[in-house]
Amino acid sequence: MKFLIEWEMSESRSDAEQARILALFAKWEPPIELSNWSGFVDGSGGFAIAEAVDADALARVTNPWTPWFRFSIRAVQPIEQTAVCMQEAVDFRRSIT
Repeated sequence: MKFLIEWEMSESRSDAEQARILALFAKWEPPIELSNWSGFVDGSGGFAIAEAVDADALARVTNPWTPWFRFSIRAVQPIEQTAVCMQEAVDFRRSIT
């Protein structure tokens, strides 16, 4: 299953703290494959796409960084599947009188 992982800095950081985060990041190897890693141009955070079969894998991605970042993780699916699910919901609501 695919997940969107978003993060934002939990508060502003000193240069020393930012240097520490970057040093840790340079040595860190994600426990699962992350794609589309991107940072927001305002420096407030970023996002990545992960494929995982369980919550433990996602926790291993985020837990090293919780002293500095807040995370949001949302399941995603291809838009075609989203449209199918939306149509099924519409059909269900219309079926109830």
